[in-house]
Amino acid sequence: MKNIIQSYKTIALSSLLFISACNSPLEQTQQQTQQQPASLSELTLVAQEQPFLQDSLLVSWSFAEGNTPVDIFIADAPDASAKKLIARGITGNSYLLARDTDQRQYVFVQPQQGEGHWVGERVLPLQGGFNFRDLGGYATTDGKHVKWGKIYRSGTMVDLTTDDYAYLGKLNLSVMCDFRSREELQHEPTAWQSFAPQAKYLVVDYSMRDLISAEGALRFDQVKTTADAQAMFKEFYRQGPYRFKGQLSEMFDDLAAGKAPLAFNCSAGKDRTGMAAALILTALDVPRNVVVEDYALTEKVADFGAREQMRNARNKPNISDDKQAPHAGIAAMPVEARQVFMGSDPMFIEAMFAELEKNHGSAMNFIREELAVSETELQRLRELYVTN
Repeated sequence: MKNIIQSYKTIALSSLLFISACNSPLEQTQQQTQQQPASLSELTLVAQEQPFLQDSLLVSWSFAEGNTPVDIFIADAPDASAKKLIARGITGNSYLLARDTDQRQYVFVQPQQGEGHWVGERVLPLQGGFNFRDLGGYATTDGKHVKWGKIYRSGTMVDLTTDDYAYLGKLNLSVMCDFRSREELQHEPTAWQSFAPQAKYLVVDYSMRDLISAEGALRFDQVKTTADAQAMFKEFYRQGPYRFKGQLSEMFDDLAAGKAPLAFNCSAGKDRTGMAAALILTALDVPRNVVVEDYALTEKVADFGAREQMRNARNKPNISDDKQAPHAGIAAMPVEARQVFMGSDPMFIEAMFAELEKNHGSAMNFIREELAVSETELQRLRELYVTN
């Protein structure tokens, strides 16, 4: 039966690709007469649900100038030696391919005139994952790109399924860096040994309740308006890189030592994780506007409603349990204020950068001075995690 279904998918895919590959004689003439190398200006890989091919991926591309046919390759890793040709001379700007739900896939798009590039799914297709993303593919200021499959960011992993464990196990993670507090770790434990048994687990013991105490940075009980929430959250971002600098420094040391793939996470995968991602991308020479776009992506890809449903189904909480939850104070806020803490408005990561620039002249100087990342280590990071 499985073979029949697979054959059906193959026939459907072939039909779809035949249609997408067709173009007019005029377009063919324009393609053939173009002589200058074409530069890929945009390249994405996203999941698609098609009537005849439910598990599929759509790779889309565009060129800075003109157009040219492309060859398309797939691989289980972004490695030239492992790629397999699946389509040649494709015109247009997209191509549909079957999705392997058991293993991460990468696609290489090679223009017939110009330089080719790898692309992977930004958000990993996990049944119980939350905001689990690959930091690969971002362009650096000198025209290179962050390597795919080396550095991942995520939110809570408490709802990962058995299939998710199998999928993540094939990533071969070397380091798991968890920025959550002891209360969060207890409330939503990560069974990281189920998918990365050999990995180093980097965690620092601190209390979320201390952060929300009278002396802490997050006085949730004082938040009454949107402006209150924004002011408090900005202050959290200003303090964040200093509060977690020991853990950030060790994570940079591990990356510089080649301990990758590496994944780091917090609860929502956007605040403490967002700061860490912003600093890593900055160290890799990714432009500020791209760093901010990656931070803001949470609002587009993270479904907090679905997360709450999974949490309720898992815990079946009563009122007393809710009051003991690490982030219970947020739930008690007015709706408009609560939405601030659930979002990823660029103003917050910009507040972090502004604070680092005020104190150190630049975020890169903070990385050098406070995280003790040397010039040699910075160069090593770019050699390991950036490719041309």
